[in-house]
Amino acid sequence: MNSKNSNNKKMQNLDETFPPSITETLHNFIDNTLKNHIKNSIVETLNQYVDEQKKLQRAYYTNTNAILDNSTAIKELYNKLEQTQGQLEDFKNCVEKMLIEQRQKNGELQRKIHHWEQAATDFFHILERAEDYETDENKKIINRILDEFNGIVINLGMERIIPQPDESLNERFHEVVDEEESEMTPGNIVRCISWGYKIGDKMIEKAKVVVAKSLAE
Repeated sequence: MNSKNSNNKKMQNLDETFPPSITETLHNFIDNTLKNHIKNSIVETLNQYVDEQKKLQRAYYTNTNAILDNSTAIKELYNKLEQTQGQLEDFKNCVEKMLIEQRQKNGELQRKIHHWEQAATDFFHILERAEDYETDENKKIINRILDEFNGIVINLGMERIIPQPDESLNERFHEVVDEEESEMTPGNIVRCISWGYKIGDKMIEKAKVVVAKSLAE
């Protein structure tokens, strides 16, 4: 308080010391200087504020555009995914349809193959029985037919199984229907009752055979 009173007194003394015109000029200078300083400070502060706002606005537009671009990209990607999903679904349905058709074709082909196998074996059975009961002259004809037909089915992969006397029994190809006393090795084939048939590793029908057993003492 004493310092303030002292300064006020000095200003009063200064006003009393200088003429009024000088005092007024001094006050005007001080006022103008303060005004200019305040004005400049305000202008500088406003300019800084405007610059900051511009930066914020630019950042806002940049971020907004980036968001819009990302949103557009995401929407396009989503549309492509939906389109791809639809294409995959169509492809899946197409494949399933093809598989169903193929299974049907395979089933039909298997039935035809089975019918062909059955027809071939039935024909062989007829010729086999005919060979046993026909005359020698007719047997020659039957054997020629057998040879020709056998050549056809061999080209298609079908083979006859014709066991020979004293041949070892093979349960994979032979089916025992009876036993007979014989001087042959017990368990070996004495004679073939009917032929067997196979295609590759697939057994269609085993050959039916009679096997030897030991002679009674």
